[in-house]
Order: sequence, then structure tokens, then C-alpha cells
Amino acid sequence: MREQFTTTQIIAKEGWRNIAIVFVIFLLSCWVDFGSHVMFIILLIFITVYRNPERIAEEDDPLAILAPIDGKIIAIERVESNLLDDTKCLYIKIRSLPFDVSMIRSPASANIVSVKAIHGLFLPPHKKEAEKLNERLEINCSFQKSSFIIRIVAGVFARKIYFAKNRGNIKAGERIAFITDGIVELFLPFDSRLKLSIGDYVKGAKSVIGYFAYKD
Repeated sequence: MREQFTTTQIIAKEGWRNIAIVFVIFLLSCWVDFGSHVMFIILLIFITVYRNPERIAEEDDPLAILAPIDGKIIAIERVESNLLDDTKCLYIKIRSLPFDVSMIRSPASANIVSVKAIHGLFLPPHKKEAEKLNERLEINCSFQKSSFIIRIVAGVFARKIYFAKNRGNIKAGERIAFITDGIVELFLPFDSRLKLSIGDYVKGAKSVIGYFAYKD
């Protein structure tokens, strides 16, 4: 895991080095007139993987919970957990593939209380063992009188989880981390209200997946 402040450029800063290397190889292949077409395709793939588009939320509601990353919702459960203040919470699991936008954004305006990095393996994310053995990052956030957790689990092609902030206030939709392949899990207060279902595809910082309960 590597701390690295993300940027708002159309190509994420985390990919600048890799894209530059591929671009140089592409120029060399053009110079020697060998494999330039292949290298051009690889260059386009890298640019696609590291793209960093601007997003506008579907709803302007302070209680809205935005999707943290592009991907498919593969699990929604009510679970017993000691991660939040309450013993029960809502668990949402989003699978992000390498060709999805890999930027991870804050689901709501909140305060990062703590960040816990857990070093591990890089097993395929669909394996059950991956949740406990893979490289992962847990971001504990406070929201009004509640709290929620963002857990990032690295996949086979990720190798690194980049994160931008250890502590402090974050805005809804703000870029906070980056991963090229993996799973993002949300642990939400039990009284949250969800509006999407398993199998739905969501876009980070744009799709509203639910709402926090109103509290005085």
C-alpha cells in the first residue's frame, strides 16, 4: 500500500509512470518499425485503466450514500459486526474490474477517523479466502451521529492500494483512494435505507445506493 495524493486530471496520477513507460516503448517500436500496433493498443489499455473522469451525483441530498467505485453489486447483507458502534450493520460488496474506473471516492461528506492497512496476498477477489488473506485497507469514517467503514480488498492485478488521506474531513464524491482491480465493501449503519439490488451496476460518486437515517 502506498500513500499518494490523487489528482483531478483526466488521467489519474497513479498511472502516470506506467503510461509514460509504455509511451516510450511505443515510440521506440515506431522507430524500429516493429510491434508499434501492439504497443499502441497496450497504451490505449493503460489510458483506459487509469482514466479519472469527473462525476456529478444523481441527487443533491446530504443523507445520500454514493457508490464508492464503479462496479457491480455482488452482495447486500445484514451482518453482525464489531466494526461499527452498533452490533448490526448493512454490508454492501462491489466488484470492480480493471476496465472499470478505478478511482475510489467518498460515499458521503464525513470525517476519516482512522485508516488500517493490512498486508496480505493477492488472490482472486471472488475467492472466499480473499476477504481475510488479501491485501486490504479499512477506512473508518464518522458521519453526523453515525459511522461507516470502507474496506478495500486488492485483487490479482492490483498489487498496490493507493490512498490519499489518513485523517480529516472529506466531501461526498471526493477522491480518496485508487485500485486497479479488487473489491470495495461498505459497512453502513443498520438503519440506513438502500435503493439498489444485487446485480446492479453502479458508478462511483454518481450512483446513489441508499440513504443514511435522519437524526436530530
